[in-house]
This record gives sequence, structure tokens and C-alpha cells, in this order.
Amino acid sequence: MKAQGAGRTLRFRLFLLAASGLLPLALVAVMVLAYLSREREHDTQQAALAMSRALATAVDAELEATTGILQSLAASGELVPQRLDEFHALAARIAQRQGWRTITLADAKGRVLQSSALDVHEAAPQAVEPESLQRVIVTGQPAVGPVAEGSFRRGPAFAVRVPVTVDGQLQYVLSAIVPVERINSVVERQHLPNTSVVAVFDQKLQRVARSRLNSSPRPSPSLESVLRQGHAEGVSTTTTLEGVRSRTGYVRLANSQWVIATGLSVEDAERGMLGVVGAFTAGLLASLGLAAFVAWHFARDVSEPIERLEAAASTLGHGEHVHVGTLGIAELERVGEALELASADRERAARERRAAEAEREMLLARVTEALRRAEDAGRSKDEFLAMLGHELRNPLAPMATALHLMARKGDPATRGEREVMERQVAHMKRLVDDLLDVSRITGKRLAMRVQPLRLANLVRHAAEALQPVLGLRRLDVDVAPDAEDLWVSGDEVRLAQVLNNLLGNAIKFTGTEGHIALRLRAQGDQAEITVLDDGTGMPPDVLEHIFDLFYQAPQESDRARGGLGLGLAIVRSLVEMHGGTVAATSSGAGRGSCFVVRLPTIAVPEASAQARGSAALPAGKGRILLVDDNHDAADTAAALLELSGYEVKVAYDPGVALTLLDSFRPDVAVLDIGLPGMSGYELAQRVRAHHNCSHCHMVALTGYGTSADVEKARSAGFAQHLVKPASPDALLNAVQLGLERQKA
Repeated sequence: MKAQGAGRTLRFRLFLLAASGLLPLALVAVMVLAYLSREREHDTQQAALAMSRALATAVDAELEATTGILQSLAASGELVPQRLDEFHALAARIAQRQGWRTITLADAKGRVLQSSALDVHEAAPQAVEPESLQRVIVTGQPAVGPVAEGSFRRGPAFAVRVPVTVDGQLQYVLSAIVPVERINSVVERQHLPNTSVVAVFDQKLQRVARSRLNSSPRPSPSLESVLRQGHAEGVSTTTTLEGVRSRTGYVRLANSQWVIATGLSVEDAERGMLGVVGAFTAGLLASLGLAAFVAWHFARDVSEPIERLEAAASTLGHGEHVHVGTLGIAELERVGEALELASADRERAARERRAAEAEREMLLARVTEALRRAEDAGRSKDEFLAMLGHELRNPLAPMATALHLMARKGDPATRGEREVMERQVAHMKRLVDDLLDVSRITGKRLAMRVQPLRLANLVRHAAEALQPVLGLRRLDVDVAPDAEDLWVSGDEVRLAQVLNNLLGNAIKFTGTEGHIALRLRAQGDQAEITVLDDGTGMPPDVLEHIFDLFYQAPQESDRARGGLGLGLAIVRSLVEMHGGTVAATSSGAGRGSCFVVRLPTIAVPEASAQARGSAALPAGKGRILLVDDNHDAADTAAALLELSGYEVKVAYDPGVALTLLDSFRPDVAVLDIGLPGMSGYELAQRVRAHHNCSHCHMVALTGYGTSADVEKARSAGFAQHLVKPASPDALLNAVQLGLERQKA
């Protein structure tokens, strides 16, 4: 090995060291260049899409302005059969002022009655483009037609049409024939880069406007194949009519279905990357040459200091004073200083002591930083659990409703599978509720609705609710005579949750033919609830952590008992929030478990609480507006309501919901809160302001269920607040209650 090492000079080793240091840099630089190239392509596509969005906003504003002028004209007093001559003169003035070709008036059957471009008594020609006219007549909504050549051959134009209704009936269709030069002027006002090509196409992909003149009235074949996919917006690489390869972004207008496309030249976008690649290659070659020169130059400056260090080390070995002197190389200077200071034990000890103190300070700083990160992680966990619960509730709602619909249709062939799905959906809902409860409890946001409660009723109801899942297990309920009138001050829902969690835990760890006991006793000024089972029991090391958050006893690899380790932690938190205590005992593995809950009692109230819950209200006739951007949730809820005899209109978008109100007068409006573009709170206020829904009963259906969310919904005008996944009965009861309040 020595002979092999002796053949490699220091100069060669220094060169290899420098070159090896450059290799990772070269690899990283190549990856960075590839990443920059991809980012350049992505940025160009996004820039094209942003330009298209901006121009789409301008074009949409132009069309909306035209629609607004026509709607104002439709509301004028001259638009009555007795004053059509005056209306003709008014329309002619507006058309001239706006630069339109003409304004036409058609009746409810699509016959053109007059045109502002002709004399009032001169017969007007029929519509050149009747499709949009018929669409307005059928839908009762404004429409924008495709580009067409009029009968007067004055150049391409398009029609903007609005309905004119009287007492809810369509009487006329008012149309503005707008030359495409209006859209061209919108394109010219955008100050687009010289390298870009911008085009506007109608719903039939005929050209409306283009920033560069071209004889073809349609998009290039590559762009047309992209646009025919029908997406609302997107990006792609296409070739323009001039043969220029471009990054193209396009946007489709929601109302008119027109398309705005912007193409940015690929060659212009990538021109700068060639200079970057050339500069990198030249720099890498220069670095290799410099490494070879530096290795040759500095090798001789290193050999002599190393020889002096060897002599100093030999001197130190003989126990003599060491003096190395100046070596000229920082690393070797430090070695020389270490040799010189090796004989000074006292100074070395002082340095070690100072180093230890510095290390302790660094460790303290690390511990402090770790504590801060742990607190941040705790807050992030709570926020994540709350958002996770909300997002899981959205898909659970349509699943639960769909299963209810399947049950009502009564298909016996799928009954077994349906019941399995119902159990699993209920289990998932319980897990979601546990996650949200943990988040609220740890974040101190859990609201309690405290009222006097009779514990005997609560215990018996909990036992009755458990019967469907007991199987062959036996459940004994024992309420002592002196405990029949035990009352506590608490939240009925949360105390029922405590009993359900304890009984569910007992079922989970008790055999299929085991025995469970539920007892209620009076112990001084406290009520004692005991849950006993003869199941698997718990060893002492499990008992020590049984109420810890996310703790689970050791299980087999199949995790047959499942769970998240939240149920008992929630039990302890809820019991303590009621001023009580909970404890668990077990004689060991296989000898069963015992859980004891103690709650402070109160005096018997003067009037007993009325029994809660009522039978589901019978369904009746009524008109329901249902708004939810989750298509599955909206469709299944609508199917449930329609199956129950209601007339239902569904909207997946708040804007569509407001449009429906023009022709639909709902008795009850069920609105999701987390809608795109407009919150459910804002939508509720706008629905309430609409003349067809001024007395509409408003129901909020949302995944957010805190007391603050309920109060916010009430402030926005909602009469009821349902948390997803709301049961089918809860939804039907809310709708029927709204109808009864409407009748009252």
C-alpha cells in the first residue's frame, strides 16, 4: 500500500481534490438548468394564461355592458305595443351612440318586428342567426350569438340578446347587432407584447378578433384541437397560423362560451437559456483549468510546512518545548498551534472548560427551540384535525344520503351490502366527530350547553341506543331506587357521548357472548355511573396510560379492534369539564375492566325537562332551492327531497343559484357555506334580498359546526344550521319545519 501511495504526487492529489469538488457543482448546475428550463416553460404558459384571463375580463365586461344597456332599454316605458314608434326612435339613437349596427325587436315567437336601422314601418328581415334568439325564448336568459354576416353585407357582427318579460311572461326579445370591431378595439387596448398573438373566438370557434391579421377565420389546427376539449381554461403548446411554435393559454367565458387565447413565442421565451448554458460550460472548463494550475502552484508551498510539522511532532514526543513558527497555510498553522499548546495543561483545561460552557449554552438554545417547535406543531396539529374533520364530512354527507335513498327504494338484493356500508359510514362519522372533539378540547373551543339533566333517563337511553350492536352480549342496566331522581347540570349530548364511548369500549373488548353491566348509584352529593365488563381486561402498564390522547393498548398485527386512541381521552376531558372524575380499574389481563364516572349532583328542578326528540315530520309539497358545490352531496340530497314529494332546483355555483331565483320562487333554501367565489353567508343575504325569496326559510348545511359557526349563520339570516353529514331525517325535518313556519 505504501508503494502504491508513494507513486501519487501531492500536486496530483490536489488536482483530484479540486476536480472532485467541482463535480457535484456541475451536477447541481445541470439540474438547476433543467429546472430553470421547466420553470421558464411553466412561467411562459402562466403568463399566456394570465394575459388571456385579463383579456377575458375585458371582453366579458364589454358583453356585460352591452347586456346592461339592453336591459335598461327593455325597462323603458316606450316598450309597449302602443308606443313602439317612440321605442324605435329611442333604439336608433342608442344604436348610433354605441356604434352598433342596429337594435332589433322580436316577439315571443322569434319574429322580428322592427330594426332601428330601417324605417319604423319598413318590414324587418328575419334574424340571420336564429339559434341564440331561440335560446333566449326557451331559457328566458340573456345570450350572445356567434359571428355572422348580416343581410346588408356590412361585415361580420354578433348579436347580444336579452328577454323582455311582462308579469313573468316573455313578450319580446331585444337584440343589439354589434360589429366585431368593438371586440377588436378591446384587444387593441390591452397593450400586448409584440411577440404575442391574441385571438377571440365565438362558441363555434369562428374568429371574432385577432391581434395579427390573417385570412383564416378559424384557429390553427393545433389550437382548435385543444379548444374542442371544452375545458373552462388551460395551457398547451400550439403552432400559430403563421407557423410560430407558442406557449398558449386560453380562457372560456362562462356566459357566452367565447374563447380568448394568447400565444407566446417559444423561441423568444427560450432565447435567454442558450446564453446561460454557454456561460455555465465556459465557467466549468475555466474552473478545471484553474484547479490544475492551483494544484501545481500550491503543492510546493505545502511540502516544506509539512516537513516542519513532522519535526515539531517528533520534538513533542521527546517532551521538549515546541515552537513551529509561521507556516503560511491556515490549516497547517492551526496544527502547529495545537502542537505548541499541547504542553500547556492549564491553558488546555481552560479551553476545554470554556468549550463545555459554550456547548451547554448551545444545548439550552436547542432545547428552547425544540419547545417552541413543539408548541407550533401542537397548534398545527389542532388546525389540521379541524380541517381534516371538515373535509371528511363533505364526502360522508352524500354517502349517507345515498344509502338512505337505497333503503327507501327497498332493493332486497343489496340489503346486506347496504347495511355494511351504513355501519362503516356511521363508524367513519364517529371517528371524524372524535377528531373534531379532540381539536376543540385541546384548543379550549368546545362549547357546552348546560342544563338540568335526569341521569336515569340518560343512562337508559344510552343502553337502548346500544342494543343494535350488542349481538349475543348481555347488557344489564341497574338504576338504584335512590338514584331515580339524580339530576346533574350538564350538556346532554356530551354526557351521552361519554356513556356511548365507555359502552362502545366495553363492547370492543368483550367477547361475542360476554356480559356488560351499566349501573347508576348515589354517593353522597355525587352521582356514580359504573360500566363493568368481563372482557380482556388490562395489565397495570396499560391502565397507567388508558386515558392518554392517541394511546392504544398493544394489539395483534391485524388490529382487529382498530380505533384512533381518542375515545377515552375525550371521556376524561368531557367528564372533567362537568366538574367530575373518571377512573379505570382491572384485575389483570382476561379478568374484565371497570370504569367509574362521578359527577356532582344538583337539586331536583321544579319542572321536569320535557322529553327530547320527536318523530320525523311528514313530508309535504313545497319548492326547495339546494346549493352545494359538491355535486354528489347536492345530487343525493336533491334525490332524497324529490323522493319525499318536494320540487327541487339544484345549483352547484352561487351565481347559478341567483339566476334560478328569477324564475323559481323557493319556500326553503338549503345552502352550503364553503362555496367557490362567494361564501354561503353572502349568498344568503343576496338570496334574501331577491324579490322571489324575501320570506324564504334559510337552512345552512356545512362541515363547520362550532358554536361560533352557528352564531355566524344566524347573523347571516339562517334559521337553521345542520352539520355535515346531516342524517336524511334531519334534512327532511329541517325542510318540513321551514314549510310549516312559512304557512304559519
